[in-house]
Formats: sequence, structure tokens, C-alpha cells
Amino acid sequence: MMRINRSLLPRKVIVIGSAVLLLACLSIAVLVIYQNTHKAVSSDTPAYQTILPSGKSITELGGWSRISPPENDPVFAYTDNIGTVSISVSEQPYPASFKGDVDNKVAELAKAFSATNVLKTDDTKVYVGTSAKGPQSVIFAKNNLLVLIKSQGKIEDKAWLSYIKSLN
Repeated sequence: MMRINRSLLPRKVIVIGSAVLLLACLSIAVLVIYQNTHKAVSSDTPAYQTILPSGKSITELGGWSRISPPENDPVFAYTDNIGTVSISVSEQPYPASFKGDVDNKVAELAKAFSATNVLKTDDTKVYVGTSAKGPQSVIFAKNNLLVLIKSQGKIEDKAWLSYIKSLN
């Protein structure tokens, strides 16, 4: 009959236990690295100069969200309110096709969005489109950015102009 050496049993337990512990630690490390990498990608910030309403920081507005696919030029957005109406403001540098003809290209884009009501600030031509149910689309160019704003409801022209003037 074969005798089991009792001194080997604890050694096997230690080796197997150590291997299981090492595997668990490696799994946790991989998970932490993946989560940190994923957070870095999802918490992108624009690499270009943006505009925000006077007196508000991007942190107060909930941060930037990239709304364009990774393979496209970056477009970032934040949410805000004008009065009690929620808005989503997206900003991007002028597309390459806009260079040298920004005013006409913005007007063409506005027409495509049925944004035919034209408002003017001191230095900005603003195109507003209103759907039958109330939400609005606003398109304009400011500080070398193409800006599109979507509202959840109707906003008075005077309030739009005040908000757009505050963007710096």
C-alpha cells in the first residue's frame, strides 16, 4: 500500500492557493485598466476652443459629450436651459467645405434644417426653425465654430438672441 506523505499536501495547497490568488489579482488588474481606459475615451473634451454662456462653466452644464462617431470630425455638446426649456448645444470647428464661404454654407445648412427665420445679433446671423410641435433648431457660426442648438420647446426670439449673445 502506498503511503501519502503529509508534508506534500500543504505544499500543494499552498501552490494551488497561490495560483488562484494570482489569477484573481490579475483579473482585477485587467478590469481596472479596462475601466480606466474606457472612462478616458468616454470623457473626451474638445481639442478646440469652445464657447459657453457667460458665467457658466462646463462643469455646471454637466460636461461635454462627444456626439460624433470616433471616425468623424469631433462634435461636442452640452445641455442647458433657456428659461424652463431644455436645450442641447453642439459645437464643432467649421467643416473643411465651409472654409472661405462660411456665411453661404451656414445658410444652406439652415435651409436643409428648415431653419428659415433669420435673427441677428450685433455680429451673428442666427437661423431658427420651429416644428409644428414646438421644438426648435437654431444654427449659426460664431468664433470659428458651427453651432447647432436643439430645444425641447418653443423659445421666444428675444431669449434666443440673449442666450447667443452670452456665448463667449
